[in-house]
Order: sequence, then structure tokens, then C-alpha cells
Amino acid sequence: MIDGDTLATSAGTVRIIGIDSPERGECGSGEAAGALSAALAPGETLTLALPAGQNAQDRHGRLLRSVAGGGIADLGLAQLEAGHAVARYDSRDGYPRHPLEDAYHSAQIASLDAEGRVLTPACAAAAEAAAAAVPTAPPAEPPTAPGTSGDDWWRQYPSCAALKRNTVGHPVGPFNRDAPDEAAAYQWFQFGTGHRGDGDGDGLACE
Repeated sequence: MIDGDTLATSAGTVRIIGIDSPERGECGSGEAAGALSAALAPGETLTLALPAGQNAQDRHGRLLRSVAGGGIADLGLAQLEAGHAVARYDSRDGYPRHPLEDAYHSAQIASLDAEGRVLTPACAAAAEAAAAAVPTAPPAEPPTAPGTSGDDWWRQYPSCAALKRNTVGHPVGPFNRDAPDEAAAYQWFQFGTGHRGDGDGDGLACE
């Protein structure tokens, strides 16, 4: 077994018509190849059929055939029904139509990802679980308002003018000396910076 859609036979390498399974090394490739291996015993006699109008070989020189064997009338259909492949490389992709094309598409339960790779149901579920497990960054905390905590954020500003240029969302005033949640900021801008933030003495700093 080469992979989930290609077999090595005494007649040559056979690519099953109308399906595509994960490439070797991709998620689901081992399971797709294993399903064919489990269905076909070593030395199993296969029935290879070339539907009318089909190309005999692909561009890699592989035989293009419908395949029966191991008591399974259509191994391509079996791979689709098991979720190990998608219906592909048929008239919907610009290739010759094959007799079971519609049935193949109806049987398909796997899908293609955004990059065109075959995504089996098991791999899709694993990817979804992995994405859900990635922790998200906590939301940024809003700037601390005056008097709401012990973080005297206003002390980083040397003047009301500097405060009003801030780009992080700190309140820019005015600060009322008689308001309990603003009094500390008022005291800083009026007396702590040396710039007399309440120049007119009306009890409001940084107007």
C-alpha cells in the first residue's frame, strides 16, 4: 500500500479513480493507507477497471483504475464512506467524468481545508480541539480612574498639558478638589507638579 488512494500491484502502481486521500505525512494519511491494508490481504487478487472515457494513466505514469478487492466491490467508494478521502479529479475538476462520480460526491464525508488538503473528520475534530485549547490573551484593563485604587497613575504626568497629550486613555480632567474620587489627582496637579493646575482657584484642576 502506498497511501489511501494508491496501490502497488503486479500490473504497476494504481491510482484509484475519482478519490483523493491525505498525502503521506499529513494528518489522516496513516489511517487512510491502513484502511486499504486492512481490506486487502497480501497477494490479494484485485479487479481493475478502466471506465470508458477515462485516461489510462496520470501524469506520473500511474494506472488510473476503479478497484475492487477484499470482498469490497469499490474500494474508492469505501474510502469515501469511511472519511478517508474526498471525491476529486473528476469532471467537476476538469478531468474525465467517471460512472460513479455523483455517488462518490454523495458519499463523501471528509473535506478540503483552506489550502486544498484533504481533511478527514477525525483530523478536523482534532484541529478544532487544538484551536479551542489555545489560551487567549486577557482583555486589557481600562486605565485606572482617580480614587478607584492605590495606583496613583496621575503621578507620571508632570503637568496638565502633559496629561492631556496622553494616548492611553487616562482621564484628562478637570479634577474636582471636593470630589472624593478626584481629590488626589487634584492635589497632584495643583501642588505636586509645580505648575498650579488650578490656576484660577475655582477648585478644578486641568480644566
